[in-house]
Amino acid sequence: MDGAAIDWVTDTVLQSLASDEPLTAPALTFLVRRYTATEREDLRAALESALARAVDSQLAAAPCDERAAWLTLFVEAAGVSADERLHAAAVDLVSSLGREWGRQAYVDEAAVSIDACLAASDVFDIPDLVQTAIDGLEHVLGAAYRPGEGVAHVVAEPGGARGRLSDHVRCASALLTAYWRTARLPYSMLAEELMQFARRTLWDERDGGFYDVPHGTKPFALNCEAARVVCRLAGLHREDDYRKAAVIAVDADYSRDALRTLESQTPAYRQHGPLSAVYGLALGECLAIMKL
Repeated sequence: MDGAAIDWVTDTVLQSLASDEPLTAPALTFLVRRYTATEREDLRAALESALARAVDSQLAAAPCDERAAWLTLFVEAAGVSADERLHAAAVDLVSSLGREWGRQAYVDEAAVSIDACLAASDVFDIPDLVQTAIDGLEHVLGAAYRPGEGVAHVVAEPGGARGRLSDHVRCASALLTAYWRTARLPYSMLAEELMQFARRTLWDERDGGFYDVPHGTKPFALNCEAARVVCRLAGLHREDDYRKAAVIAVDADYSRDALRTLESQTPAYRQHGPLSAVYGLALGECLAIMKL
């Protein structure tokens, strides 16, 4: 895993845009980050065209997780694009996602929606967004979480199926975003607890990476998501003030786990075309953590 993989993903995403393949939010988010890091003119030109196509798309009809991904893209793109339509598109997505809070059946869908809206609060001025999103997150966790048992998959059935990777990764991500918005330590500590639960119940000790359910498969995109969350925990553990204030898993090595999670997917990333952008995002974040 090194910069050569980042270059390969960059070229693959650019080729997909040039051939008018369907746009995906992770691919454009990856491209935003590459442009921010390199200021390459070809990336800027590709982004301008692709973002214009994206904001003109009928995004409100997309599934919840796709709308959340588009909102995340618009948050990041706002830092490099002067297109005023980004704000309007983001507000529409926040409104669309927020209308579903309290009515979503599945924990992972609710968590990814809330996570994206919390991230949007940093960039777009939307009244009461943080508190409303926090209330939504606490409602979901209050229904689905059980101490020591992780979270359920169905919000209204806390005694039902538990232990799915998508629920734990996306709840942990939303909790970490909530922590950064509020500085409330219980959020980050619960995020760590959920990822430790996933580590105990879903981790492949031999080859690294997470199964989607106990003894299941190791999905490519979801393992890349998991690596990104673990990277965020690694960053927290490197902060002296945080370690002094929080109750943390002292034996955890999140940097190692993030790298092993990505390494479990490295042989496959070239098989996924533009979807390899999710691997590129995770790899970029892991490499950044290693430099700290």
